[in-house]
Amino acid sequence: MKTEKSTWPRHVTVGNVTVTVYRQAHKTSRSGWTYVVAYRDENGVRQRPKHQTPEAAMEEARLKAEQLDAGRVGVASMTVGDREELAAMRSLSGSTPPLAALREWVAARDLTGGQVIAAAKAWRSRNATGVRRIKADDCVERFIAAMAATGTQAERVYRSKLSPIITHFPGRYLDAITTSEWTEYLSRWPDGVSRNDFRKRAITMCRWARNEGHLSRGLELEIVATRRAKEKDPEIGILPAEAFGRLLAYLEKKHPHHLAALVLAGFCGIRSDEIQGKRADRQKRQLWSDVFLDPAVFGRGLQKPFVQVSVAKTNTSAWRHVPLGAAAVEWLGLCPTPREGNLCAAGAMGRIRDIGISAGLALPDNCFRHSYITYQVALTGDKPQVATWAGTSVARIDKHYRRPVPEASALAWFAMTPAVARALPPLRVNEEDPIG
Repeated sequence: MKTEKSTWPRHVTVGNVTVTVYRQAHKTSRSGWTYVVAYRDENGVRQRPKHQTPEAAMEEARLKAEQLDAGRVGVASMTVGDREELAAMRSLSGSTPPLAALREWVAARDLTGGQVIAAAKAWRSRNATGVRRIKADDCVERFIAAMAATGTQAERVYRSKLSPIITHFPGRYLDAITTSEWTEYLSRWPDGVSRNDFRKRAITMCRWARNEGHLSRGLELEIVATRRAKEKDPEIGILPAEAFGRLLAYLEKKHPHHLAALVLAGFCGIRSDEIQGKRADRQKRQLWSDVFLDPAVFGRGLQKPFVQVSVAKTNTSAWRHVPLGAAAVEWLGLCPTPREGNLCAAGAMGRIRDIGISAGLALPDNCFRHSYITYQVALTGDKPQVATWAGTSVARIDKHYRRPVPEASALAWFAMTPAVARALPPLRVNEEDPIG
């Protein structure tokens, strides 16, 4: 490379390429001069970038001369800013060539729909150290054992809903099961209610696994990303007052020890499990000591008889009071004595349904509670109050329990006294009294 430094202009020659640097007077420059680098680019177009110092101009001239001589005509047209940006890219990419780094970024952008950073964070969280991997079948067993240790009836509540995971994902690590695989697993249940029930139990198990360190805390659970199924509106089956009265009259005559259970179910809307006990623990049943019929006896400043629900369903109002109407009080007065201890036999509501069905009555599931809520709302028009008595919510009343009925039907239901019921056509039950 040959450089002439004695006078202006100065020339930098590399091979067959010469770049000239001119000094020109400039009013706004600190030195009063500006230095122009003159050369022709790869297209033969004359370029004249300016610099404030001779050193910068000469450095630019040397670089352009070397680039043009080497045949890198495209690079030779780069400005100083372009070169600085290229240097910064090389610094950021480290040992990876800038072009290879850019290609990798473009591929990542396309794969993630532009969410490169979010995807990278998710990958880091998923592959972070400290997560103790667990296989799906082992997780099911450990989860059920952990729930049982807290007093939950884990075998009854979770076993049947989680066992399909063991057979569907044999030998699979829980953290490796994707949302699409969970979706395919849940598709085994076409019924929306069943699908959502299995999904809910699986979510509970996976949250437990995350809390135990078997799944990453930084990510949404794959099972949670699945879609809830649309559930069909439940059938709300209610009874006409006449059918209720005929069943009451039959129990009074043939099975008086079951009469109190039907009275509380139909006139108070108390759940079957609250009356007769849950299948897993029939010992916890409604007590006669929580039925207050005579204000003079219980003396709490209350003017109306009521029943106190002593075995309330979990997550509902405990020890709630439900008023007893005149007809209900009259029926309870006909129940056998002594009226103490448990109000009914274990599983009494199941036996009452058997009696009614054997007599040809159409008894939809949960029909006594549905009927009570339906008729009570029609009679009072006060959904919040009825929800309190029934131990539920207004939203659930509208979705699960109530059907629109005339007020006259509601009046007939709650006015079903023993005298009115005995005047109805009696039930003809096909039994030789086999039902206890």
